[in-house]
Amino acid sequence: MIYAVLLIADLLVISYIIAGAASGGAFVTLSVVGVVGLLLAYQVVQHIRDLNAPLAESDGVVQRKWSRADLIVAMQSYYVTVAGTVFRLKPEDHLMVDVGMYVKVVHFPHTLNVVSIHEMARPRDDEPNID
Repeated sequence: MIYAVLLIADLLVISYIIAGAASGGAFVTLSVVGVVGLLLAYQVVQHIRDLNAPLAESDGVVQRKWSRADLIVAMQSYYVTVAGTVFRLKPEDHLMVDVGMYVKVVHFPHTLNVVSIHEMARPRDDEPNID
């Protein structure tokens, strides 16, 4: 919903800039706001596609684990990389996962937001050979 509200605000700004285009100096602003609008539209489309899509499952070794603030100082987000794919986790799931664990990730297929993550036993193919 946040992305949709921001997209609507972006479209209102674009329409205001186009309506007042007689000033002549609005092309740079229009370009910047237009690029932000495209990025927001992409996010909104991905979330809409996830509404009707069945959940997907991926499994593999956790290769990397990190967190960052999405808006520089706000909205702390948590991520893991499993089998080369970056997934966004809930904070409580982030605490339970460590690098090197073999996990099954249940996630939305387009936004890659994790619904649940479960530690699993490694398949025989991934076990190191101790000879």
